[in-house]
Amino acid sequence: MIYLHPFGSTLPENVEAIRDDNDPPDLRTPAQRRGPVFIFFDQEPLDFTYNKQLFDYIVSNNKGPFILVNTEQRSVEKDRICDHYGFAQVDYFFHIFAAADWYRGHEYLPGIVAPADRILRKSYISFNRLTSNQRVYRSLLVNELYKQDLLKHGHVSFSKECPDGGAFDTNLNDNMHILGIGDELVAEACFNINTLPELRIDFEDSDYIPNQSMLLSPLPKLMESFVFAVTETCYWQDKTHLTEKIFKPIALQMPFILVGCVNNLAYLRSYGFKTFSNYWDESYDTIADPILRLKAIADVLKYISSMTASEQKAMLVDMQPILAHNLQLFTDPNFIRREWQQLINSLTDISQYYKFVPPYTFDVKTGQAIPT
Repeated sequence: MIYLHPFGSTLPENVEAIRDDNDPPDLRTPAQRRGPVFIFFDQEPLDFTYNKQLFDYIVSNNKGPFILVNTEQRSVEKDRICDHYGFAQVDYFFHIFAAADWYRGHEYLPGIVAPADRILRKSYISFNRLTSNQRVYRSLLVNELYKQDLLKHGHVSFSKECPDGGAFDTNLNDNMHILGIGDELVAEACFNINTLPELRIDFEDSDYIPNQSMLLSPLPKLMESFVFAVTETCYWQDKTHLTEKIFKPIALQMPFILVGCVNNLAYLRSYGFKTFSNYWDESYDTIADPILRLKAIADVLKYISSMTASEQKAMLVDMQPILAHNLQLFTDPNFIRREWQQLINSLTDISQYYKFVPPYTFDVKTGQAIPT
């Protein structure tokens, strides 16, 4: 098994191996036949170009066959990687386990207020700490919020200077052609955002917004906000990829809008979670064009912000069955056990293809023995 350490790392120097067995497979001697190398790249999103250095290193220093264990059920980038390297693959929802670990015991936090008892002062809350590379969509979101005069209705954090990648405007200009963003939109966003003050929900005196992925904070501002606008790690890509971010509003019994890849709201529902189409238009999730999807999300936030605080509170009380259902599902030990069992089953099933027990058809590209 190959994995990366520390958590979230992606480079060759982060590679760790368990049972570093590099003997090639021998199909003639049963005692020497070996199984595959499982590459656990299940924390970060897959990107063919960015990950090429890592996977080149792995295949150059280890004997296959390889199975890529990842967290993307549907992914164009994953398909590219598997086709290029001849990887087989297994996927599972890794961040269910990360979120269950990080947010365990959240019900004992003294700052959490029951939905019916909340005093709403803001229509929404949105965290945008990283704004470089493919996360430049967060700059375009803030631009939409500015254009529609919605910033005053929300608690919004935004890094003009990304802790990981430098100035937001430099990143927009460097990535606009890669991501298909028009020149006029980039120029507009750069101009508008540069007129804004620093947007901080907390840590106003810090040079950079710190990483709080593992925390449910800042609670006072979360509890006075109606909707959590979740800005996910992935947005532009054609893939299913959700992280611990989507579980923050679920743990806090907050309604949410998902600012993520196309059809990822449907992906979340496939695990049994309920969303809010009875209260606002969730068709934004089906819009393939990333720019149009962003505008549709801003339109939903505009609709929510047009409501009075009392109307929002009445809606929040009315949707309590959905909020309670999502929390109960997230905290149900059987939910975690089911996902764990799914991973065990997937690993067991795919391992059957490597037993090299006749009758089989041997696939040279992947090194798999396909039972016949």
